[in-house]
Amino acid sequence: MIVLKIIGVIISSLLLWASFPPSSQSDSAWLALVPLLLIIRYCKPKAAFQWVFISALLFWVFNLGWFPAIIKNGGPWYLVVLGQVALSAACAFLMALFAFASSSLWQMCDERSSLKRIALIVLVDPLLWVGTEYIRSWILSGFAWNFFGVSQVENIALIQVASVAGVYGVSALLVMVNGALASLVERAAAPLVRKVLRMEGQMYSKNLGVRLMVSAESFIPLTLVLICWLWGMNRIKNWDQIEKSQPAWRIALVQPNTPCIFINNDETMLAQLDLMQEQIKLASAARPHLIVMPETSIFGAVPYDSQTMRFVRECARLSGSALLTGTLEVEKTEKSAAASEGLLFYNAAWMFSAEGEVLGRYRKQHLVPFGEYIPLDKQLPILQKLAPTGISCTAGKDASLIELTDKEGRSIMVGSLICFEDTLPSLSRKSVQAGANILALMTNDAWFNGSIEPQQHLQQSVFRAVECGIPMVRAANSGVSCVVDVLGRVRELRSGDKNTDFHGFLLTQVYVPPQPLPAPYAKMGDWILAIPGMVALILVAGFAMLKKEN
Repeated sequence: MIVLKIIGVIISSLLLWASFPPSSQSDSAWLALVPLLLIIRYCKPKAAFQWVFISALLFWVFNLGWFPAIIKNGGPWYLVVLGQVALSAACAFLMALFAFASSSLWQMCDERSSLKRIALIVLVDPLLWVGTEYIRSWILSGFAWNFFGVSQVENIALIQVASVAGVYGVSALLVMVNGALASLVERAAAPLVRKVLRMEGQMYSKNLGVRLMVSAESFIPLTLVLICWLWGMNRIKNWDQIEKSQPAWRIALVQPNTPCIFINNDETMLAQLDLMQEQIKLASAARPHLIVMPETSIFGAVPYDSQTMRFVRECARLSGSALLTGTLEVEKTEKSAAASEGLLFYNAAWMFSAEGEVLGRYRKQHLVPFGEYIPLDKQLPILQKLAPTGISCTAGKDASLIELTDKEGRSIMVGSLICFEDTLPSLSRKSVQAGANILALMTNDAWFNGSIEPQQHLQQSVFRAVECGIPMVRAANSGVSCVVDVLGRVRELRSGDKNTDFHGFLLTQVYVPPQPLPAPYAKMGDWILAIPGMVALILVAGFAMLKKEN
């Protein structure tokens, strides 16, 4: 039996890994959990926890295989490796916690507990799973990366479920189908198990009613997925009809492919500034309504650095359109523990009009620990000097929408996101609830040049557009720069067969609905599925632990 479990652990790890880039074999996800779910059903909770932890750890270490790319950009190899393993272990722990909770409930079932088994497969296991994903999205600042449902990013019809329950809804469907297939394996293997264990009689009743109930474990999940897929197809058809009547905005996305900050020097910086101006000038030929630049694409700081302000205003005037760019913002304040030198620094996005006037700005709300700030640095200012860039940033407090009006008097409200903020569903929802009807992500994936990270990063963005019912434009320093429509369809900037690690710009028409496409998730958020899943996970796991102690 141990050999079978080891094989199952390895198979699940490989299938999970294959579900995401670089393999992107999304069909693998529909089978990936089957071996683990069988282990969960036939092991005690503690053993299930251990086996699933091993499998999940293997998966996450390989899934985060882009971490070592940081080493060539100045990251100490031992800290990078430690970070990769530690983060993988944390993610694996949550998957193992799902196994512990699920196994404790499966111990109460046998082949005659048909209704209980159906409830576990259709409702409970999917809830417990999304509960772990939700916890991962916020605990210790959050790591909302590659939720199970993200593997289906190219299944446009199915991912429309995200407009109702978020990416968690797609994850729940996958877990449900994996549970259904695990039951099929159980029934198919029953004769062999009976023979090997020299058991007499049937493992499953011959009674027609009982057999139908057992079969329901499989056909109910498959039917629900089919219904969701058909509903998604209808949603796509309806939007395609509406889109033709929606106003199109011409938007240019500039991808400068600027080297990582640690390998920049005066010569490369000047060359990049010239390149950006050239790209903006070329893009301006199409008379776009808006040009979007990546995160921190403007060297220097605003608004007190006159040279930087002069440069960005020149770029805006050169473009003849509004210019949205990532930049470092400095705010002067009274000397305090938070700003030991009387200055606060923000990773920000500023929009300038064609005349070079400031239209608005957004300050990044969710900072990356150890990248943009050092934990407790506001209480111990000396820690701020340990930040990799030498500057410890302060988090913004709100969505800070920016209104853009064209020459015909039409206007849109732009909700900005910076860096990895597109991985967090709550921030996109916050913008939509404030009135945004388009999202603009500015990011810099040059830290991970030559790795699969930009591809995985893009897949997170797709779900934000579907969840909110509004389009998203992405300007990435080294890729992937693209437009994601309200249904999650992507139009990328490409050079031959590449979509990363080159410079260029994408000119595109973006259809912006006056009101977001109906998306209950944008209004109700995680109360629909994820929060109930977290509550269920805590209650079941807590009860199982207490029961074990008693």
